[in-house]
Amino acid sequence: MYALIDVHKRYGLRTVALRKLNLEIRHREFFVLYGPAGAGKSTILNLIAGLTKPTSGDISRDGVSIAHLPPERRGAAMAFENYALYSHLSVAENLAFPLRAAGLDRSEIESRVKRIASVLGIPHVLDRRPGFLSGGQRQRVALGRAIIRPADIYLLDEPIGHLDAKLRHRMRAELKALAVEMNATVVFTTTSSKEALALGDRVGILNSGRLEQVGTPAELYNSPANTFVASFVGDPPMSFLSVTARRSSDGVKLYNGDGQAIASAPFDVLGRTALKAGLRSNAIQLVDAQTSGALKGSVQVVEHLGHSNIAVIAAGGDSIQVSLPADRRLKPGEPVGMIIDPRQIHLFADERALVGEHV
Repeated sequence: MYALIDVHKRYGLRTVALRKLNLEIRHREFFVLYGPAGAGKSTILNLIAGLTKPTSGDISRDGVSIAHLPPERRGAAMAFENYALYSHLSVAENLAFPLRAAGLDRSEIESRVKRIASVLGIPHVLDRRPGFLSGGQRQRVALGRAIIRPADIYLLDEPIGHLDAKLRHRMRAELKALAVEMNATVVFTTTSSKEALALGDRVGILNSGRLEQVGTPAELYNSPANTFVASFVGDPPMSFLSVTARRSSDGVKLYNGDGQAIASAPFDVLGRTALKAGLRSNAIQLVDAQTSGALKGSVQVVEHLGHSNIAVIAAGGDSIQVSLPADRRLKPGEPVGMIIDPRQIHLFADERALVGEHV
């Protein structure tokens, strides 16, 4: 197991990349670091690989500190987002380079190069140099060079970010299958919610150098720790209604900005500040605007996704995303009603989840 313990990383006097971060990466798991650009994902990989040192804190492997070890003794293989290929070598020679450095025999090297090239879809460019490849091909070569040799941990820094959508989808499945076959420990960074949820055994959500939450894809999707995680996980992300809690004759009810009742509160939330109700797009059913008890709103935009549509509905000063069948037709400005599944409402106060409490 790899662990980052109270790791703080600062560049210069003003730039803080990581803030007292604690993280454990288990053996043989596919761990995804997910967050926006500049969140600190690449910094974590560089720290594990030994390419940079923490300002404070420690990094350990199986309980033993490795913070003092140079990169060549870390047992890490890394694929960089910026390729880092040898321009004077062919694709085959780039792929074979780490195997030659490890002292493998020629037949083993040739076998591994052919297999990795086949998995990555680049057997036809083995004789070319990087300068004669497309950006996507160069990225696949960089990924292949990282995963071709045995290592204790594979550090993949957005390794398929420059691929086209179709190839990216195929490479996700290939990467996951390859990691299982190799019994490998993989740390993979991405800015794509779909990629994080599809690949990760567990996912760590980073934001401005802070680790917001770590969990399985299901845990992050169904039980986000705060509004940042809720708004960053899922496609489309969770929508939020600013609500107030008022006591009524039958308990505490939640009201939106228009004064419309949304649902009964599961417990007494009177006095809570910055109270929000979080809704996934499939928690809402659109009905006629005159339907009794429906939350009233109007259509802003309809996004056509082929297999389904996403309608953005304005209500009470907030925008709500609703999943619709592909054949449902709506026009901007059209009034609609919304029936909300009370079992799928997430409550947040001061941006933090009211843990385990759903209406």
